[in-house]
Amino acid sequence: MKSAPLRAVGFMLLGASSFAAMNAIARSLRELPWPTLAFARALLGLLAALALARLRGVSLRVADRRVMWQRSFFGTVSMLCTFYALTHMPLADATALLNTTPLWIAALAWFTLRERVSWRVSVALAGAFAGVIFVERPGFGVGRLTGLVALAAGAFGAAAMVSLRRLSNETPEAVVVHFSAVASGALALVSAAWLARHDAIPHVSPSQALGVVAMGAAATVGQLAITRAYALDTAARVGAVGWVQVVIALALDAVVFGHRPEATVMTGIAALL
Repeated sequence: MKSAPLRAVGFMLLGASSFAAMNAIARSLRELPWPTLAFARALLGLLAALALARLRGVSLRVADRRVMWQRSFFGTVSMLCTFYALTHMPLADATALLNTTPLWIAALAWFTLRERVSWRVSVALAGAFAGVIFVERPGFGVGRLTGLVALAAGAFGAAAMVSLRRLSNETPEAVVVHFSAVASGALALVSAAWLARHDAIPHVSPSQALGVVAMGAAATVGQLAITRAYALDTAARVGAVGWVQVVIALALDAVVFGHRPEATVMTGIAALL
């Protein structure tokens, strides 16, 4: 179907926008324990996906359980690393490192899916990576470990996205419900361990609670949209579209957090476009 690539791009743009919003909200909630934020995101995603599946009458039956478990495992590790990075690094730096995912996707898709990466996509990815460096100028000033965790989030996220390509026959709701259920269970344990270790029960204000709900809603929309995008087109090409999240994050950084772009940032935007 000729319209499939265009539809995939549309879904990916929606997903990237939603996750950019989620990242910004998570950054604004950094006073809360990061494992608890990650758990809340997973749990809210599970509840929303279950409600949507019931509303649409969609089956949650899983045909390829092995690949589904792979996707859920990789996604859970990526989520854990993502929330650590977002709450321990500036939003711009974290976004740059988290958005190395398309580069990992292109390599993994070639090795695991045997999807050949065209020279146009390769050039686009190289240019996008250079653009991210100019825009975000990622540094490891907050500690080498945090930067490596952010890069790990990108790598595990890529493995999860490549697995999505193998799950193109599954319903998006089934994929998101399975992933969210696995992530909720795993992150509940991590959150409980963190709270026990620090002997602290976080106080959540009404505004923070609203922010957590908004974060979960944005993540759910993004997860469903990206799942659909990878079911419609090749992993490398869909992943390349995800670079738009960096531009969106830049805008959010300026509007929400008051960070104004400099000359090097504008050069990076040109490279991304």
